Amino acid sequence: MRPFFHAVVVFAISIASLSVGNILLKMGMDRYGALTASGLSGLQALMKSPQLPLGVALMTVQFIGTLTLFKWGWDASVVVPVMGLCYAGTAILGKWMLGEPVNAMRWLGIFLILLGVLFVARSVTQAKAP
Repeated sequence: MRPFFHAVVVFAISIASLSVGNILLKMGMDRYGALTASGLSGLQALMKSPQLPLGVALMTVQFIGTLTLFKWGWDASVVVPVMGLCYAGTAILGKWMLGEPVNAMRWLGIFLILLGVLFVARSVTQAKAP
């Protein structure tokens, strides 16, 4: 298994790239929908919506990061829940970049996700202790 610092960097890059990728896909599909509704063909609208391929590229970065963590011996029961931080990142970016409403129930859900990730991360620390 690689040093813990390397895993933290891969986790951070993966979570950030998936969160930003989701936002770019939303922006791209909004633009794509508006362009096709105005009469452009699907291909023309795709060419004028650069957020879509960029969002897919960022999601590919996340996928490669997940594969890398698995290759380094990280358990799926750790990697997948920690990647859940992208839900919090996407909600925060959605509010900030897209002006989407994030009500109290969503903030509670984000808090519970963070709490769950904390429990999973703590279990890894305890499992590796001698």
